[in-house]
Amino acid sequence: MKNLTLNNLAEVCKGRYCGSLEQGNREVMSIVTDSRQTEPGALFIAIPGERVDGHVFIEDVIAKGALAVMSERDLGQRPFPYIQVESSLQAVKDIAQFYLEQLQIPVVGITGSVGKTSTKEVIASVLSQKFRVLKTQGNFNNELGLPLTVFGLRPEHEMAVLPLGEHLDNLLWIWGKSVYDGKDLSVQFERLEKEILECAGEIYGNNNGEITV
Repeated sequence: MKNLTLNNLAEVCKGRYCGSLEQGNREVMSIVTDSRQTEPGALFIAIPGERVDGHVFIEDVIAKGALAVMSERDLGQRPFPYIQVESSLQAVKDIAQFYLEQLQIPVVGITGSVGKTSTKEVIASVLSQKFRVLKTQGNFNNELGLPLTVFGLRPEHEMAVLPLGEHLDNLLWIWGKSVYDGKDLSVQFERLEKEILECAGEIYGNNNGEITV
């Protein structure tokens, strides 16, 4: 993943890197919070939850080939690298914002009380006719789901369509620094109800039937 070395991740999260200098310069291949999704080269972020504490799976993910783990606890001397942070959940958000900045691709962020998922599907379908688009799967737009979707971005993607949910944090880190601020993106829609799009934020129509997002 572009520029996501262990050293950079520790800096982004204001964490403490524990590991060799050589490993600190390695880029992670993926980022997961579910131990079952661990693959070789992954960074596993241990998040303590009400029912399950991700820290109990640290040994399992290392056995599966994870490159490193991120932990809220001091793990002491270990044969694998890890990054200790104050909050694993906040670290997920910080990494997602940093990763978006590295890729510098246009992001369509969708918010509103209703209609976000259907609006996402419509916009992604239209944009996919011209661009390679990453979209949120289902309604995976909560505080954790949005950053995990961002981690699915790869250099070959040209755009992302991301429903932001109703979490203020999502709105702040997406709209604050990560949304594309270059030229307006204009897409031609045929027979598309304007009401469907109003949940997508500031959307304007003109007399030519062109919608500017």
